Amino acid sequence: MKKSGVYRRAMTAAGLPCCCGMAFLLVGSTGVVQARAQAAPPASSDSFSKADAAEAAEAAKDEILVTAHEQHGAVATDIPPQVTIGSAAISALGAADLNEVFEVLAPELKNGESASGKGASTPIVLVNGQRIAGFSAIKDLPPEAIRRIEVFPEKVALQYGYDANQKVVNVVLRTNYHALTLLGRYTAAPENWRGIYRAKADLLRIGENSHWNLDLDYAHQDPIYSATTLGDLETAGNASVSAHTLATQSDDLTISGDATQQFGGLTADLTGRLDLDALQSRLGLSDGDGDLLIAQGSPNLISGPRYRSDRTVDAQTSLTLNGKLDSDWHWSFVGKLDDTTRAIHTLDGPGQFDTILLPSPGMLAEHCDGPADAGCVITDQRTARGDFYLNGKLFPLPAGSVSASLRTGFAFSGIRSEAPGADEYETRNRDEGNVQANLDLPVTTARSAIGKLSVGINGEVRHLSDFGTLSTIGSSLQWAPIKLVEIVASVRREEQAPDLLQLAQGLLVTPDLREFDFVTGQTSIVQQMLGGNAALDRQRSRIADIRAQVTPLANLQLSAEYTIEHTHDPIFSVTAATAETEAVFPQLFTRNADGYLTAVDDRPVNLGSRDQQRIRWGLNYSTAFGPANPAPGRGGKPIARDQFQIALYDTWRLQDDVRLQEGSPRLNLLDGDFISDMGGTPRHELELQTTVATRTWSADINAHWQAPTHILAGPLADEDLRFSQGVTLDLRFQINMTEIGWLSRALPFLRGKLNISADNILGAHATVHDANGVVPSAYSESYLNPTGRTFRITLRKRFH
Repeated sequence: MKKSGVYRRAMTAAGLPCCCGMAFLLVGSTGVVQARAQAAPPASSDSFSKADAAEAAEAAKDEILVTAHEQHGAVATDIPPQVTIGSAAISALGAADLNEVFEVLAPELKNGESASGKGASTPIVLVNGQRIAGFSAIKDLPPEAIRRIEVFPEKVALQYGYDANQKVVNVVLRTNYHALTLLGRYTAAPENWRGIYRAKADLLRIGENSHWNLDLDYAHQDPIYSATTLGDLETAGNASVSAHTLATQSDDLTISGDATQQFGGLTADLTGRLDLDALQSRLGLSDGDGDLLIAQGSPNLISGPRYRSDRTVDAQTSLTLNGKLDSDWHWSFVGKLDDTTRAIHTLDGPGQFDTILLPSPGMLAEHCDGPADAGCVITDQRTARGDFYLNGKLFPLPAGSVSASLRTGFAFSGIRSEAPGADEYETRNRDEGNVQANLDLPVTTARSAIGKLSVGINGEVRHLSDFGTLSTIGSSLQWAPIKLVEIVASVRREEQAPDLLQLAQGLLVTPDLREFDFVTGQTSIVQQMLGGNAALDRQRSRIADIRAQVTPLANLQLSAEYTIEHTHDPIFSVTAATAETEAVFPQLFTRNADGYLTAVDDRPVNLGSRDQQRIRWGLNYSTAFGPANPAPGRGGKPIARDQFQIALYDTWRLQDDVRLQEGSPRLNLLDGDFISDMGGTPRHELELQTTVATRTWSADINAHWQAPTHILAGPLADEDLRFSQGVTLDLRFQINMTEIGWLSRALPFLRGKLNISADNILGAHATVHDANGVVPSAYSESYLNPTGRTFRITLRKRFH
């Protein structure tokens, strides 16, 4: 199919620079490493002591109350952070990199769910108070390189030129830090002896005015096979059938680099990243599923197990510039190129698994081999985008200066999808221009009778070549009646268009899946369809929230937030086959002549509307305890006391109502109604994250619980289904072997950190049963949670 000019421009823009950016980082950084390797003497025990002393001194800074005009790496805002996490607590998490730190700290970083059911939005990430191209630029940094992490409310996102539906996380880096960090990890799932392996090498140097980083990361997960696999029902002799998989085999390799340099008042950051991911699976059913196929009169739905490979190549490069016009005005430019190709091949036969399968970077822009390649689905997406941001103070008022921010940007995107088996070929392009403005006006100062008060207004206009003009407008109020209390309220109306993947991702058909049919109350064997829906329309939302934060003690923050949201035409995947969903979306469900469900279409659609209300409150407390630890080495002042930190968040959902189309009955997802095959919306949710850290060891606990839900699955009470999750409990224990004197002297090669972890130690998983305790075969544990609890051991060793 002939490609349009826009798609060709995006292809050309995103291709060569990705490779050139990565090559620049690899070649340039390699030269620096070689030069340092030739000049630097071998590391001695004294050098280790100096490095340890420097790290301990960094941890001690978390206990110092900073009263200077501006902290290093501070965010340019008057809004205080909701949460501040120091270096000692970060190191105590036992994480391999910053990406795992964010995963552990999810309770502190998340915001509310979206109307499309995607969960919390990914936070905006700043580094040292400055904009960056994205979290991927720093996600591989070691935890020891982080001085502190600050979490800000969504209003700060507006001040930095982003949408108001994301929290802002500021990552402040240490200065004068350099290390080669090696990691080895083994994870075992004892219930099925699944092995998960990871190896990582990270080279990082942070100076006063620059830093650079190179990272190599590889991970492998073994597959989990079913005990029995069904062969071809219409062919005799199925005694030796290759087992189908309950969990895929995966291989992931990431090569990334980042170089930042300050040139006077200008800071430039260049990044490059290459992700190679591959999944291998064998589709099929268990022997017992043959009875279901015969009962529904569909023995031809299966022809034995089939091999599937799913490979993805993602190449990215970005350039970020940050500078100052004067002391009051800051600017930044972010340019980013991204090229992603995903190729899925399904073969008629069990196939043979490769021990390690990684796609080649040359797979970018790969094509299927024409109509004969029926099992091929390829989606190729390329984007070139850039934006310019300006922030500063306009003029003074009696209560303070009026501040403003302005962002303008562009994006050229193209997507090409091929699915010869479904005879679908599509190329879609999108050109975008956008402008956003935010204005904050101080009304009163902290010395006034009502305290400090300010108001803000913001707006954004986006013009998309395929959806026309979209707009967002909002306002906010920030009030601090007393020093210990902060209240932020906001309202906004926004329009969002579906992304290109939602519109044009290639159609993927997966056979031989169990699906519970809520119309007949039985499990059926179906074909599932995934992909894009070109008929999607924009969704429009009205959102209001009010948040209060109280700081009764220096290290204790209490917060509560109420959010109400109405969304018209929300984009959602309807996966439950019910009488209500089939009446409105008959095209999503296929039945045979006997009424048995044979196919489900899980591609996204526009619902009529969705109304949500929720309250989320929590606390975050951290403190140092015990006597000051002695400084490493001889002499020096005692530094860095032991640390304790806890975060607890409680979410109550007050309303979650859906209309499948305008004029249809309202469905209460909190009280028996549902549109997902995994039930309704849990009314109550608890999240806990706590850490205790000493100089020689640390322990971390993460727990999550959500209230069970029930759904009205049939006219009789015993046909109702109950969905419960249990308590997910993760434990981590870390030993700093460098601080164990006799061990480091006897076995100096063991200097490093040993982490022993147990994830989901209670074996929690989604459990579904009716009033009689019967579990439908579509919800058997082997399908919902084949891995179960896992135990892992991680050794991280740093060379300074």
